[in-house]
Order: sequence, then structure tokens, then C-alpha cells
Amino acid sequence: MSLAQLLGSRFVLLFFACPAFASKLRSGSHSASKTVEELGVLWEHCATEGSECSCSGLLRFGEGDRWVAQGVAGSVTCDVQTFSGDPAFNRRKECWCAVTGQRPQSARAAIVTLSRHPPDLKNWLRYHLRHAGVDHIFVKSEDSPETAKTIRQLSAEEQAKVTHWESNMASLLGVSADSRPPDDYTDLQARQVAMMAKAKQACDEMGIDWLIHIDDDEILYMPQQRKIGDLLAAVPSAFIQAYLPNVEAVYNSPEVKSCFMQTDKVNMNRYTFQSYANGKSAVRVAPKKQVRPAGPHLWRDMFNQELPSVHMDQEPFGPPIMVLHYESCPFSRWQDKFWELGNTSPEKLSQIPFPFYRKSINKMQTCRSSEGKDQQAISLLGCDQASLMQLWSEWKTPANPALKLEDLMSIRIPWESILSG
Repeated sequence: MSLAQLLGSRFVLLFFACPAFASKLRSGSHSASKTVEELGVLWEHCATEGSECSCSGLLRFGEGDRWVAQGVAGSVTCDVQTFSGDPAFNRRKECWCAVTGQRPQSARAAIVTLSRHPPDLKNWLRYHLRHAGVDHIFVKSEDSPETAKTIRQLSAEEQAKVTHWESNMASLLGVSADSRPPDDYTDLQARQVAMMAKAKQACDEMGIDWLIHIDDDEILYMPQQRKIGDLLAAVPSAFIQAYLPNVEAVYNSPEVKSCFMQTDKVNMNRYTFQSYANGKSAVRVAPKKQVRPAGPHLWRDMFNQELPSVHMDQEPFGPPIMVLHYESCPFSRWQDKFWELGNTSPEKLSQIPFPFYRKSINKMQTCRSSEGKDQQAISLLGCDQASLMQLWSEWKTPANPALKLEDLMSIRIPWESILSG
């Protein structure tokens, strides 16, 4: 039974029309009700923090809209030690057990990305195919000849689930395949939109039900460890679009190399994000009403009108699907990215809405001017490796003074089993 069917259409309209009401409902304990339905699965209250909980199957631990989940068998203690992390610091948490029962038939879901020198494409692909349950992936690469080789390293079954498009600008510009158009920073969104539209058409032909656009430094994260198709299948049919909130990874140190595997916490406070905070969206591929991409974050109908949409962060336990953004990681990627952006004009720089981006570009512009100078001059300008790492850490690690422990949520991703296949 879906949330809409369980609660009735009047309550659902009130729930989505009144965000403050929804937030208040989620922020408190659920234990007043012994069972709560969420996207086709019935959860039963098992224990409050510190008590024993008997559950055979999936057990979730947390409070409000912050949860981790893992499979258990028998009696366990409902505490941070059992789950190896604190999803809701300084809050009284509880455990809920998934009740076995009839689940909706899974939907087929695909993702599409525009990729350029991705930080870890192999593990990005493996995660979505082996763990998240994505049925197909569309990758359009620019200036990244290594992409085809990476895809060939997958199993034959996994390769069949990946469509790789090389940049069709190559022949027009007289450069090698996969080359990036020279006006990258002025028409990036236009290229993303064209790619999304192409992927939607391909999904329609393949019988894919849902399509999601994300970047190659983002993953679809499901706190309750369910497959993406199971969750989207439970979205009431009245909704054509599902808005997915984004969260930002917080890294332990500038020494992190494998961003996906070495990150165990995320920032949930969108007001302290270093990049965008308006999420991404999943769209039904073949609804009765035709749809088109309206930028990289959402879809609209052919008359540019809003689609019937559901906000996934308004489920009883918070967002069951998140776009986890590993922004500017690893440190070397941050250096390369903002060194390229160092030739941004002052006028364009002032229009960038993110302070982290502006400060990073300013620093790289300063460091560009230090080329050819001695090491002492480079250090005085803060362009030596140690100074740059400190700057990065002040934004991207717990050393960031804007980050509070209350803003951080632990994440659980079984990378060992994902990589073993």
C-alpha cells in the first residue's frame, strides 16, 4: 500500500502543501505509532536507544529524518555501537524493523551523466549496478578517452547495462573523440539538457520506467538499503516526477584518495553546502503527459509547466533516496578544477553563488600569478601544497567552522561486497 493510499488524498495534499507540518511530524519520535508504512514497506517499532531489539531482516536506527540500516538476525542492542555510526548526534534514537510482506513490483530505473575525467568511474558504475539496483546507465564522456577502457573492465553482463556516448562535437571541431567543447563553462547545462533528452528517448525504447540525471561525483544513496527500483515503484501513479534531496560528503582529511569508499559522513544542513542545494529529480519515462528536461535538476511538460511532483524528503522517515554529492574530491581534483577556472573574469566570478567556489577561484588566480617565483614567494602567497590543503580542509572536512556535529549523518555503504561482485 502506498503512502497516498494509506493516508488518503486529503492528508497527502495537506502534507505536501505544508512543509512545516511535515517537518514537525518527522522531527519527533515515531514510537507513538507501533507501525509506519513507507513506500510499500511496513516498519514496526522495535526499541528505543540502549534497549534490546529482536529483528530478523532489515533494521533501521536513527531519529526524525536521519537513519542508517543493516540486516540483522535475532536480538541486538539498539545503539551506536551496533550500527558503527551515529546518524543523529545528540538525539534520542530508536530502532524499527522491516515487516516482511507484499511489496510492489520493482520499477526499472536508469541514470544518465555527462562525464569529464571522473574521479572514480569504475566504482561509480559498480555501485549503481551492483548495489543501488540501477537497470541501465547512460554515460556521455567529454575529453575522457579513459572512459571506454573503464567500461570494458566491467563484466560482460554489466557492460550490457551501460551505454557510452562519445562527444559528437569531436568531428565538428577536428579533435579526437571524447574531446570537450572549448566553451565548457558557458553551455554546460545546454549539453546536459540535450543528453537528458536523448537518454529519455532511449529509455522509452528500452522499457525503462524512471530516469535520473546525476553527475559522476554523485551517487544515489538509500539509507534503508533498498533498491532504487523498489522505492520508485511505490511512488503513487499520480506523480510524474520525484524530487530527490541532495546532501554533501564530509571528508576526514585532505589525504583522502578514494572519495566514495573513504567517506563515512554527510552534511545534512543545506544552508552550509558548498555547492547546489536544490537536489535532482527522477522522472517517469513514458507518462501520459510528455516531459522534457528543464535544466539538469528537473523536468517539465512541453509547455514548460510544473509536473505533478512528490518531494521524497517528506516521507515518514525522511528521504529514502538522496543524491550524495562528493564535491571537490579528492584534493587533486579540486586543484585541477579551480586552476582551470582561474581565468574566470571578475564579472563572471561575482555571479557565482557559492562562496567556496569564489574563494577557490580567487586562490588559484593568485597562484597563477606566482608561477616562476621562488618557493618563499609561493609560500607567502599561500600557494604551497600545505597552505592549499589547509584551505581545502577548512571547507571540506570537520575543520570547517560552519559544520556542527548535529548537521552530520553517518552513512553505510558495503563497499567490500560491492567490489567483490
